[in-house]
Amino acid sequence: MDNLYRFSFTDLPIRGQWVRLQSTLEAAGQYRAYPAQVSELLGQMLATVAMVADNLKFSGAVAMQSQGNGALRRSLAECRDHTNLRGIMHLTDDSSFPQSSKDGSNHDIGAWLGQGQLALTLIPDEETGMQPYQGLVALEKQDLAKCLEDYFAQSEQLDTRLHFAQNTQEDNLCVTGLLLQRLPNHPDASEADCDAAQDAWETLTTLAATVTNAELGELDVQTLLHRLFHEYPCVLQPPKDLAYQCTCNSERTDTTLMMLGKDDLGALLIEQGEITVDCEFCGHRYRYDAGSVARLMGQIDELAQAPNENPLH
Repeated sequence: MDNLYRFSFTDLPIRGQWVRLQSTLEAAGQYRAYPAQVSELLGQMLATVAMVADNLKFSGAVAMQSQGNGALRRSLAECRDHTNLRGIMHLTDDSSFPQSSKDGSNHDIGAWLGQGQLALTLIPDEETGMQPYQGLVALEKQDLAKCLEDYFAQSEQLDTRLHFAQNTQEDNLCVTGLLLQRLPNHPDASEADCDAAQDAWETLTTLAATVTNAELGELDVQTLLHRLFHEYPCVLQPPKDLAYQCTCNSERTDTTLMMLGKDDLGALLIEQGEITVDCEFCGHRYRYDAGSVARLMGQIDELAQAPNENPLH
């Protein structure tokens, strides 16, 4: 089971998160064969939205999505209800996909997208009454971690350090993320307390920067935190389980097909003998025989008789 841990440092305005994804990536790649570096980037994006969603006070979704004219045409990583992940990558040509950056460990996401954008979107549930928020992530740095550090500093005014590692366990890709974040000082904190907190932040981030890909990718969270930060008392919260969970269902598929209209539905059924719709996230196939199509046509007629309530117009 994939999981996420939250931790904090005693008497310091500094928090952290550790997340490891393996079964989620296996599920995401079950129906799409990605190049290795693309799977790694998807893992980093899914780890990011899981960590962002973990800090939300409301239920809803966090999505990271890109669009461009490069080898990576579109991408989406999403976390719903704090624990449910899904993601997908659309490529132009696997064979010409850019390689990792010069150090062999990071990915030049800007080059992959070409002339494109990367956005982080918060989508609250309707009952919260809150409006969605979207922020653009500048692609001025080569790897995703550095781009996100700049985003948190500019968008949330929070100094952040983010590290990713990837390795292969039992022939499956595993991606681990480690995040440290400097919180605002307490309003009643003395100048000495603020100076001590800043000194601790600089020391902790320096220690975190020494972590190797093998250490971050293989060690469990307790061992890693002790190895890196044993001089600073650390409180580790219970883990949160994460899982790949698609949002597709028959009702949404019905609505999509009904938008074609009766004539196109009928023509498609005659042409193919059966209408099938495959979910690009999880591969589930929805089948519609003549009886199912007749049911959809009946629903279209019912909606046409109540135009003020017709969601298809």
